[in-house]
This record gives sequence, structure tokens and C-alpha cells, in this order.
Amino acid sequence: MEASLCGTLAVAAGFIGLVAGDKQNALVKELFNWYKQAELPVYNPEFPDHAVTVADSTMCYDSVAKFIETEGVAFGSPERSSRCAGVAAEVVRKTATMLNREFA
Repeated sequence: MEASLCGTLAVAAGFIGLVAGDKQNALVKELFNWYKQAELPVYNPEFPDHAVTVADSTMCYDSVAKFIETEGVAFGSPERSSRCAGVAAEVVRKTATMLNREFA
């Protein structure tokens, strides 16, 4: 796996850029800082007993590596896929909450 930005963060940042105007940089920074500190995933209905981890980074590799090391699962495992889906859901929720706070 190559080290790159979590794809969900990239999409969220792009969406923020479409709607946030001059608040874009501050909102993307807030989202990225939240992601680095958040215990994720909160939402994981397929494997509710699996660990939550803190990425300490916006990089996909760092985030996933912490999870697969903590859980002892393979990168291609259903547990990792479910975890990433849960993380994506949490990033969407956080992005919507931030945008509603600013513009609703």
C-alpha cells in the first residue's frame, strides 16, 4: 500500500471546497485535525466488537496499519473493509455537521 491521504478525507475536502468559499481552508484543517485525533470507527455494524483506533495522521496507510496491527487481521480482510466503510461514514457525518454549523 502506498502512503497517501485517506480517500474519504480527499473527497470531503473537495466537497468543502465546492461550498465553503473563504472558509474552506479553516474547515479542511478542522476536519483533518479531528480525523487525526478521533477514535474510529464509531460505526461498524458488521464487526461491532472490533477495536477503534486513533490514526494520529491523515494518511491512509497509517490509519489502516494501526487497525490491522491492533486487530491482527490482513489488509484484504472483511474486517478491514468494514472498518474503512465505518470511517468513511464518520468522515461524512463530521463534514455534514461542520457545514451545517457554518451555513445552515
